[in-house]
Amino acid sequence: MTADHLAYKRATSVSLIGLAIQALLGVVLLLYAFLGSDAAALTGAFAVLLGVPIWVSLALVFHQHRLERLESMEAEAYAASGAAQSSVFDEAAREIRSAAARLAWMHRWFLPGMSLVVAVAFAGIGFARFLVTRGSMLETPFWTQPTQPGWAISIGVGAAVIGFIFARFVAGMAKQKAWVLLNAGSGAAVGAALIGAALAVAHFVAFAAKDTTVLRYLGPSLAVAMMALAGEMLMSFVLNLYRPRRAGEVQRPAMDSRVLAFIAAPDRFAESISDAINYQFGFNVASTWFYRLLARSVLSLGVLALLVLWGMSVFTVVRPEERGLLVRNGALIREVGPGLTIDLPWPWSVVERYPANATSQVRVGSPNPTKEGPILWTNQHTDEAEKFFIVQPAPATPPSGGAAVEGARAGDVNLLAAEVPISFVISDLVSFKRLAQTGPRDQPDKVRHDLLRAVASGVVTRFFASRRIDEILGAARGDMARELAVLIQQAFDRLGAPSADTGAPSGAGVRITFVGIAGVHPEQSVAPAFEGVVAADQKRSAEIERAHADATRALAGVVGDIDRAQAIIAELDALDALKASASPREGVAAQEQRVIDLITQAGGEAAVLIARARAERWTKHMAARGRVASNEGMLASYNAAPGPFRVERYLTALREALKNSRVVLTPFEDTRIRLNQEELVPVISGFDPGPEAK
Repeated sequence: MTADHLAYKRATSVSLIGLAIQALLGVVLLLYAFLGSDAAALTGAFAVLLGVPIWVSLALVFHQHRLERLESMEAEAYAASGAAQSSVFDEAAREIRSAAARLAWMHRWFLPGMSLVVAVAFAGIGFARFLVTRGSMLETPFWTQPTQPGWAISIGVGAAVIGFIFARFVAGMAKQKAWVLLNAGSGAAVGAALIGAALAVAHFVAFAAKDTTVLRYLGPSLAVAMMALAGEMLMSFVLNLYRPRRAGEVQRPAMDSRVLAFIAAPDRFAESISDAINYQFGFNVASTWFYRLLARSVLSLGVLALLVLWGMSVFTVVRPEERGLLVRNGALIREVGPGLTIDLPWPWSVVERYPANATSQVRVGSPNPTKEGPILWTNQHTDEAEKFFIVQPAPATPPSGGAAVEGARAGDVNLLAAEVPISFVISDLVSFKRLAQTGPRDQPDKVRHDLLRAVASGVVTRFFASRRIDEILGAARGDMARELAVLIQQAFDRLGAPSADTGAPSGAGVRITFVGIAGVHPEQSVAPAFEGVVAADQKRSAEIERAHADATRALAGVVGDIDRAQAIIAELDALDALKASASPREGVAAQEQRVIDLITQAGGEAAVLIARARAERWTKHMAARGRVASNEGMLASYNAAPGPFRVERYLTALREALKNSRVVLTPFEDTRIRLNQEELVPVISGFDPGPEAK
């Protein structure tokens, strides 16, 4: 056997070992992903298993190389024999080279085809897994934390160590010209190592730092990396179509990722940097004692750096706005901070830091409204079922002393829904931590909050059961919330283990900052009846406001100013009081004059009416006074000459009466003429001019 045959045989064995390791790592990751509900590990398992076709292709190609070398040795032996000189065996000689033809076919069609299949598989599975895991970049309920972090860290570290060591071994073999195809296998192995390391780091950060951000983003990141790797393979596939081929040169297939090959053999990058430094400085820097010392001690320096980093874990700084708990070997020692704390290194000693001024909240009663639109008593404003409190019915007689109404029967109760948010801050961190066990990693205080919610729910239930429904629906909810805060704080203070010194409970270690009573409403079926009462109250208030507006408008129109109207009304009330108490007439008259003066000064409609009445009074007074004076003059004239006065008055009256009458001219000398004046009204009834006129 030749050296080439042995080399290809060894490469075939290494490819089969790589196939077994790749398949084993992929299957282990796949089993963990299903058992631990880890979506990121499932994506990584698919990526690792896609390296299996790469190793299968390499094993087949190297095996064909070995067959080709055997065929070549047989051909050389045949050529040296005498049978090769006979034309009878020409066709047999051509058939002996079938392995070489099959090898050429594999390099020309099989490896490019497998590269294309692997690239399409990486792209398709990567895109599908990205669509599935992209919700993990958001908060719950789109993503749930895996349930087996310990197994994840162990499997990840194991895959990283095994994959990287094997990748380095294969990358070293690939430096030989005959084994250059092993670069594709080293890339698949180092890819599995990177996935295992990423999985271990993400779970370690989630466990140590209580931060699941890296773990939530790991699944989509692996999916994007798979699509990027597929893009690199497709680009290499296209470039290989146009790259010229030289005789005897083995072309690297497209599934041989240059990026992963670089990670598997980073020393090549270091050699490139060394050559660049030598070129820039003009001499061989790599041959200096410092460079050689650094190259020999790089591992020791790395270990020393890790030890220094680990030793720094003895120092913990608690910021001014934080408080910390010193936990040593799982036991709570004391509360520390703010400031510098020095203790044992991790993992023997850990300082858990908490924000001192952070406000937490638990809710009792109905959940928060989740549906859009107005929040009314008559509509369903949450997807969850509302929780009702038992309250006392309203009294049979209204508190204002109104008419008696039909009261509730003995033993009747009412149901009332309410939202009671309770905000609190941690005042004693040790007591709060000892209140209950720590919950899940993403919600460490969940059990404590559930306990506080249960205690507060009992207090709120008893408090509501002692109150009437009209009180809770009324305007005194603010006072009731403050009273409820005191009761809940007292209940929280009674929690905790008894103190060793006093025997009193240590309390929950929290201080209530706010308690609210919001969203109070009856059950939906009876809500319209309550709304009817509210509507009646609103209507009554509207009528009262309308009456006030009418009164204001009327008073302003009467006296011109509402303030003066109030003053005039007060004076009128005083006048009525004087009249009712039989006060002296002078006092009543003075009060009346005071009211009149105020009305006159106001200048409104009342002042206009008073002014018009005064004018009419003076008009009538002066007219009557003129008639009196005229009568007195006529009486004096009559007394002076009764006869002429009567004649003059008679003729005047007759002239006035006959000034529009007809005049009749007759030829008769007799002056006694009878005129028919039936249609005429008598001029002066019963007037006699006297004997002097006759």
